[in-house]
Amino acid sequence: MLILKYERKDFFNNRIYTEDKKNNYTKEDLKKVFAYFSKTHDATIQIDNVVIYWDSMTEHENRIVTVRDYDGRNYIKSKKSYEFKRQFDASQVNI
Repeated sequence: MLILKYERKDFFNNRIYTEDKKNNYTKEDLKKVFAYFSKTHDATIQIDNVVIYWDSMTEHENRIVTVRDYDGRNYIKSKKSYEFKRQFDASQVNI
């Protein structure tokens, strides 16, 4: 499942937490999600058991993402370089 988590502003300028989900995502869906993600510092992407987010404004500016890979009970946290121009495969996402 592909999930994009972010906050949006409503009509009265209040911030509302939003999750957009897609069960059967394609390569084009991944491109759209990563395009939006690269433009904002407060979005999070979840692809199955992997969560990708900017840990700070500095990391957003330096294009370094934090990746959490969950195994059911625990997770492995790592920092990786973000390269949007890389090709993403809908069946296997590598960052």
